[in-house]
Amino acid sequence: MAVDSGAVTQIDYTSRDFTGYRDSLLQYATQILPEWTSRSPADFGVVMVELFSYMGDIVSFYQDRIADESFLATATQRSSVVAIAQQLGYQPHPAIPATGQVAFSPAPGLVSPMTLDIGTQVITEYIPSLDRPVTYELAAPVTVPAYTTPVPQIVGLVVEGVTQGDRSLVLYPSTSGDPGSTVRVEDIGTSDGTKSQVFALAQTPVLLDTVRIFLDDGVGGTEWTRVRDFLLVRDSDLVFTAETDDQGVTRVTFGDGTNGALPATGIKLAAAYRTGGGSYGNIPQGSIVDLADALPGVVVAGSAPMAGGADVEPTDQIRENAPRLFRTQGRAVSSQDYADLALAVAGVADARAVVRSASAVTIYVIGPNNILPSEGQRDAVAQYVQERALSGVVVNVVNGSLIPVNIGSTTLPVLLSVLPRYRRDTVKLAVQQAIQEVFTPPETTFSSRISISHLYRAIQDVAGVDWVVIQLMARSDLPQSGTADVICRENEIPIIGNMVITASGGV
Repeated sequence: MAVDSGAVTQIDYTSRDFTGYRDSLLQYATQILPEWTSRSPADFGVVMVELFSYMGDIVSFYQDRIADESFLATATQRSSVVAIAQQLGYQPHPAIPATGQVAFSPAPGLVSPMTLDIGTQVITEYIPSLDRPVTYELAAPVTVPAYTTPVPQIVGLVVEGVTQGDRSLVLYPSTSGDPGSTVRVEDIGTSDGTKSQVFALAQTPVLLDTVRIFLDDGVGGTEWTRVRDFLLVRDSDLVFTAETDDQGVTRVTFGDGTNGALPATGIKLAAAYRTGGGSYGNIPQGSIVDLADALPGVVVAGSAPMAGGADVEPTDQIRENAPRLFRTQGRAVSSQDYADLALAVAGVADARAVVRSASAVTIYVIGPNNILPSEGQRDAVAQYVQERALSGVVVNVVNGSLIPVNIGSTTLPVLLSVLPRYRRDTVKLAVQQAIQEVFTPPETTFSSRISISHLYRAIQDVAGVDWVVIQLMARSDLPQSGTADVICRENEIPIIGNMVITASGGV
């Protein structure tokens, strides 16, 4: 309510756009300035009213945006979603590198064993979609014996990604536990002694779990410890945080002298880290073909399928998973608690817990974009959840089962009619994408049920579709006939299988 000279004016607080502000101001003007009757756009008073209305409209827009960014369901910026998730105790998953095994063999002429050090790189053939080969590095030393017949094969574990750094830094024995050990590092700057210093890493995308920070005094390197935040650290703790922003740049932050120690003024700072990670690292068997740098006497004899690689956690998945993990409060009581706790482990996008008995719980897990987690990721889930489980309960973790669903076949295709003046191929492609989205997380999860009406609704929403007849929708492991609803078991997730569409009409 606004009061002026005894007159009471009702204010509509929901009228917050240009037109609403303009009308409200002009209406108010008729009460306080009745002698001003001109409403011409050329009138100076009207010009001023419209200028203030314009500014009010802009301010209202930003007020609404700021309010929206404060809530997980309405935030549009990834940085806002991540910040809210972190307040709930949920750490969004960074990109995860694929892992697997590579076999090495001695070449004729290798007369003595040769040791391949950690970090020895192997590569795939050139991949056009990436415009480069994919590089993997040995995670542990491998000794290739001298050449004999039959030719032996030595298997080593490799991890996708590349170690960064342009020089070697000798570590103090107290840091590494091994006198004289060295690490490849990149110089990131010099401390100026101020609080909460921030330094950016030069290369992207950084695998956050591999980031190590050293203070180089010219004689040796002292390693600091990475923490999630500075909330519970003391002023003398040698710690730092590392976070990747929306642009993919990773920044290292030091403490303020109260929560976390300050690096001494003038000390050089160096970082050791690896770059890589992503679903592109999940390659089939035999894809690794060579060493990145030739080593006389050693050849790549073969490789197993690489698995476990995952992209950065999508924003929509963060919205869904953060409240689930917050609800558990760090303990597992109900079956849902066991599933929700599994989401805290990097590489797990969804989980379903099944109670087999009073003393055993089985957790089915799946990675981003329905990628199957690696054995190491499953072990990490089992360890994390077991520590928070009820006494006497044994936690088992296995991968979920992906069930292909066929939509149409060569004999029973999906019949699609396109409206006139629409390009047939364009509409057909849009329909294929619409069907694909029905089977894309988070639309599908464990125990999902896909109904034929769901597909019809998705297809009819595509511009240019006149009518459609779906003659076949069936699980690939069942008879290929009919269009009954696809029902998945508690450990199953439906994915798109074969899709055959015959289009007519259009242009």
